[in-house]
Amino acid sequence: MRKKLILYYLIITLILGVTSVFSYYNARIVLRKFETIVIDYVYLNNLNNDVDLLMTEVEKYLTTKSSDALLNYYTIYNSLEKKSSEISRETTYNIDKLMLKNIGFMMDELLIETDHAIKAKRGRISNEYIAHFTRSYEISQHIKLYINKVLNNKLKEGSHKYSDITENMNFISYFNAIVILVSVVFNTFLTIIFTYRLTKPIIELAHSAEKIAEGDFDVEPIIIKTDDEVNILAKAFNKMTINIKSYIDEIKNQAEVEKKLKHQEMENLRMKSLLKDAELKSLQSQINPHFLFNTLNAAGQLAMMEGADASSECIEHIAELLRYNLRKLDEPVTLREEIKHVKNYMYILKMRFGDKIEFFTNIDERILDVEMPCTIIQPIVENAFIHGIENLERNGEIHLNIHKNGEKIFIEIIDNGVGMEEAKIKISSKHASGIGMHNVIERLRLFYNIEAIQDVIEVESQVGLGTKVILKIPYGEGVLQYD
Repeated sequence: MRKKLILYYLIITLILGVTSVFSYYNARIVLRKFETIVIDYVYLNNLNNDVDLLMTEVEKYLTTKSSDALLNYYTIYNSLEKKSSEISRETTYNIDKLMLKNIGFMMDELLIETDHAIKAKRGRISNEYIAHFTRSYEISQHIKLYINKVLNNKLKEGSHKYSDITENMNFISYFNAIVILVSVVFNTFLTIIFTYRLTKPIIELAHSAEKIAEGDFDVEPIIIKTDDEVNILAKAFNKMTINIKSYIDEIKNQAEVEKKLKHQEMENLRMKSLLKDAELKSLQSQINPHFLFNTLNAAGQLAMMEGADASSECIEHIAELLRYNLRKLDEPVTLREEIKHVKNYMYILKMRFGDKIEFFTNIDERILDVEMPCTIIQPIVENAFIHGIENLERNGEIHLNIHKNGEKIFIEIIDNGVGMEEAKIKISSKHASGIGMHNVIERLRLFYNIEAIQDVIEVESQVGLGTKVILKIPYGEGVLQYD
């Protein structure tokens, strides 16, 4: 396409250039003819004026003997001498050149006579300078006569040349006008043809692009019968149209499929929610009432051995413990409520075992309003007592440490019990309450929608030193809860 544009511009430029050169050449010929005539006129006229000036200065010097007149005389004398030397003295049969040759000889005589007149005047020989001046005056008149004859001949010759030039100028003017008119018409025709051939396929592409922009992809393929970039562009455009149409059809089909899949996903989520609810209820049904009976027996024995105050306090703690355990497991509680439940449990445990067990807490009070599943910490504490401290000969300790670590809350349950070997660290042991470690972990994973077990619990233990269980729950926004 670039080559075509360059070729079109070169053709138009060449036509305009040829027209301009032709007009310029004809104008130069006419100017040369006029210039020849004018040069001859100017030369003869200057020569005539110089002869008159020479005679004037000679006469002025002869009458006044003025130094200025003498200086002017020699200036004109040198000029005429130079002009005389430039006149050809060769033999010729041309009347004008022959007369010009005679003028040259007469100028030489004129300069000699005037020079003698000046010298005689300076020598104060009056009769001689008058005779030389008279002779020079006669020669000057003959020179002027010859110059006038040559001018007349040149004028006649110039008249004929001028007539010829005028006729040629008229012919050239008409011819130039015709050439310029033909050139303009031809250039306009070429411009229209070239522009139409270049823009027609581009306009077709633009119309097709407008239809596609309006959403109409049922456009006819564009056929370009050229071998330039427009043809390549048309082929690419046709291919792009087909691909876009196919892609839109594919998107529509995919949208239908995604709509069906989304509906299926909603059904799956609903089923999953029902399964979670059923699993939570199943976990709740695993509570072993054995521990409740043991605590009631301990409260009865204490009532017989002590006064009503201690019995009342013990029964109050038991009532709170029972009330907390009988609530629905799918209802979230605050960390504060969970800690209070653990303290109630430890109070009852100390009632049973006295100084055999000590309970210590280190809790960050700023995070106690975080929500979590209920009955999570108490089963871990109970597990620490049953498997770590209950059969210990020395006094046992249980530490409950709660603090914030990054975006999570760490709940640490530490005992100084018998500990476990690494191969025996398991999270599926059950205890007196009936809610085992496995159930606690599953409830945490369901509540917070966490897949990996290590993201909710860690267990560290050494034989003879004790066990440390770390529960991890999210802190702040993003905590998942049951509907």
